Amino acid sequence: MNREARTEALLQINTTYRRFMIGSSVVIFVSALYFMMHTTYSGVIAVVSLIPTLFFEWKQTVLYLRFNDDWTYRRLIKQQFSLLVFTFILLFSLIALFLTGQIHPDVLMWAVVIGAPPSVLLPLWIDRKLLKLDPEHVTSNMLAKANREKLKRRLDGIND
Repeated sequence: MNREARTEALLQINTTYRRFMIGSSVVIFVSALYFMMHTTYSGVIAVVSLIPTLFFEWKQTVLYLRFNDDWTYRRLIKQQFSLLVFTFILLFSLIALFLTGQIHPDVLMWAVVIGAPPSVLLPLWIDRKLLKLDPEHVTSNMLAKANREKLKRRLDGIND
């Protein structure tokens, strides 16, 4: 499958995801308003709001796995998703510990400061390795650029 076909398939998931996120955002917003007086619930709702993103990434991972049968390629795709799940669980655990008073706010801040760069840079490094393995691989930057172009074409069509 060439890069254009892969990009179109991934953009289709992005379109579906966008609709799903709008619906879940409304539910999360209403829940947050309801529980606004309880800081514990508000913090948990903020973290739980990341679950739709996790679902979207899983759907995207399944699609990426269909693109190439190479064992190394598939392993790296799975590692990229595992890294995302690990980051989500770690973030959820840190916020839960903070909200229950088990850790000090400074510890939470330092954990985020130390943990943020690897959680951002490792997926970029994995994308670079995937591109070397499969020249037709669609990196996250390519996908974001294609999504912006698609939205720009759609807005240009609305303005005309």
